[in-house]
Amino acid sequence: VLDTATERWHTLPGLLVPREHLGVASFDGQVYAVGGRTGGIGTNLGESETLDPSTGNWRPLPPMPTPRGGIAAAATSNGLIVAPGGEAETTFAQVEAFDVEEGRWVVLPPMPTARHGLGVAAVGTAVHVIAGGPSPGLSVSDAHEALDLSASTA
Repeated sequence: VLDTATERWHTLPGLLVPREHLGVASFDGQVYAVGGRTGGIGTNLGESETLDPSTGNWRPLPPMPTPRGGIAAAATSNGLIVAPGGEAETTFAQVEAFDVEEGRWVVLPPMPTARHGLGVAAVGTAVHVIAGGPSPGLSVSDAHEALDLSASTA
């Protein structure tokens, strides 16, 4: 972790559940790690956890409703850690969000274009999902879809 006040890097403990192709976002001084996989396609996990960088302590969270790897995550200003897409033997259109205040996952409307390996960014309460692969393995798209969560169903 980079301490921006001192401009020094520090090593903190690793994830509780080691994995790759996961989504990571930060909200209100905490880091959230969601989903991912342990190896190739088909080893997806629903594990989720949060890190308090000030203490270096990880804490488990409820698992994602749909275990997925090849995802990304972004935090909205209203406290949702949004995790769209993913990959297994097929690609996922699912969008799920961890509601930080409620401590639970909610299912959101699916993306029009299922894909994995995508970029995701939140601007306020809007989530932008950019590019990604529409089929498992190396594939690409130029899709850009957005979901406004200002009237969240969380």
